[in-house]
Amino acid sequence: MPSDAPATWLDAGSRTSVAVRGPDAARFIDGFTTAAVGPLEVGFGTEGFFADAKGWVLALAAILRTEDGVWIDAFPGGAVSLAEHLERYHIRERLEIADETAARTNIVVTGAAARAALEAIGGVDMPRETWRHVRGTIGGVSVAVVAVPWAGPGGCLLQVAIADRPRLVAALEAAGVSAAGAETLDRLRIEQGWPAPADIAAKTLPQELDRDATAISFTKGCYLGQETVARLDALGHANRRLVGLVAAGAIEPGATVCAAGAACGVITSACVSSRAGGWLGLAILPVKACGQDVALDAGGVPVQVIDLPLAESDAAPAPPTQRGGEVVFTARRFRVVRIAEPAVARDREVVEHPGSVVVLPLVDRDQVCLVEVVRVAVGATLLELPAGTLDRVETLADAAARELAEETGYRAGRLKSLGALWMSPGILHERMHLFVAEDLVPGPQALEPGEQIRTRVVPMAEAVAMCLDGRIEDAKTVAALLLWAARGRDQACGTVAGA
Repeated sequence: MPSDAPATWLDAGSRTSVAVRGPDAARFIDGFTTAAVGPLEVGFGTEGFFADAKGWVLALAAILRTEDGVWIDAFPGGAVSLAEHLERYHIRERLEIADETAARTNIVVTGAAARAALEAIGGVDMPRETWRHVRGTIGGVSVAVVAVPWAGPGGCLLQVAIADRPRLVAALEAAGVSAAGAETLDRLRIEQGWPAPADIAAKTLPQELDRDATAISFTKGCYLGQETVARLDALGHANRRLVGLVAAGAIEPGATVCAAGAACGVITSACVSSRAGGWLGLAILPVKACGQDVALDAGGVPVQVIDLPLAESDAAPAPPTQRGGEVVFTARRFRVVRIAEPAVARDREVVEHPGSVVVLPLVDRDQVCLVEVVRVAVGATLLELPAGTLDRVETLADAAARELAEETGYRAGRLKSLGALWMSPGILHERMHLFVAEDLVPGPQALEPGEQIRTRVVPMAEAVAMCLDGRIEDAKTVAALLLWAARGRDQACGTVAGA
């Protein structure tokens, strides 16, 4: 959906909706999810996994802090009832668990103009930060509104009583918010890389669903299934991972995915996605099957691994080699490609790069961690933000977290997207993805052989001043710091990417 897309509404029907009310609600739920619920303030939320005692995923859900407890929202389906699962462990805690799935219906409003359209109807100050939620009225109808990442740009979930649905729909359409087909919601979810119950097979581990940075806290207290999650974290990586697969031909759920002719997974969700350039599917595959040199097919249709979510900034032209370019030189981290330009009767050489991540680490609200890096190309030591090349199979968020830890020693409790930019589009096909890292935990660096990097923590105001007076000359660092400063802390960040 392009950034200037008008607002549309989608019927999300019945969703798993569990209310846990009472003074012990947040503490109780904190003991059954991978997310850190305790620190949440009223009106805020997070995503988190619910797992069984062995660490197998039961559900991926939104966990939203309310005035009287916690509201849990998830895609319908799944092997167990979340309400029944939690009730089994409820003994003396001062709380009530209510499954309100049958009493509520849900509508999604999406598009860059979604929030403005809803505010124009009146009654609700729309949430903008992911998982922020409010209660109010829209068109005279009482609604709960949540800013959700799985419904595309501007996506909001509206939950209402079943009897109020016709009035809410009438108010939306009167305000010019048009209806879209049910298949649109599934497409948006898949483009964002959000797994539905159909994508979560039995005996799936949380880290295999590739949402470590947004759904798992590695520093919180004990919870059901934590031992398995912690053990896998100590090993360093999962052997399988949920990935996006793009194909020119049709791929269907249930199709067997083969790597070099050997079965290695199954397509669990699929849709047609113009933004992905064809059919787009989800599958959990062995990490070793996702390398660039591995030939993949799904039901006989050739497929390629693609980074998810498809952020707005990622809806970019294909690399030169996918546009008929001729490779004339290959190096370890880039290659030079010759592209014919028939309109001007000449060829152009372009450097094709896999892309990179840049991390703005906030040591606290007013300080940022920079790195001093020896740059052979310019014969100088530059002051920069941590950054690195996308040279392995991982999500953008995982790459950002890894580069941050390697270069600074800090581990991010939370990562947020700051956008993306082209480095030097006249000659270089490299897209840099910017992230902000918060809730940092210090640790040792893990530099590659030959790397010469020293950390330097400076006040944010001084870092911005360095950009303006020339003490910081690195373009990506100048862009990220000034972008952060211009937008302001509360408006700068969007949803985590590839997370």
